[in-house]
Amino acid sequence: MSEIADFLRARYAERRALAEAASPGPWRANAENDEVVADDGITVAEGFALSGRQLRATVDHIVANDPTDVIADLDAKLAIVDLHAPVELAGLGELMDACAVCEVTGKYPEFPCQTLRILAQPFAGHPGHKGEDWTP
Repeated sequence: MSEIADFLRARYAERRALAEAASPGPWRANAENDEVVADDGITVAEGFALSGRQLRATVDHIVANDPTDVIADLDAKLAIVDLHAPVELAGLGELMDACAVCEVTGKYPEFPCQTLRILAQPFAGHPGHKGEDWTP
């Protein structure tokens, strides 16, 4: 699509590389629920927290973000980015940086696509993020 789609694809590729380099998933909590264990039985992380409940919640959070789940999440987000592609508007004969999905529904006529702006929000601290200044 645009700069914003390219930005998202690059961020997702970075996250995928991190997930692929990590201990293999799926991850699980050990019997005491104080360590995260990889599919190969190796301890991935030890949970540390101020209370037992917080410790278990921390371990559960890490388990829920194992490489297998992160990659599946990234694939779903990339599918959304791929659905939002440039379209020819008003028979002008040229591709414009409008979203085919949102333009057809008329739900979000903003340029660039509001959906992609929402997907970019978690990366607001990245130097390549342009906030509301993504160009159409």
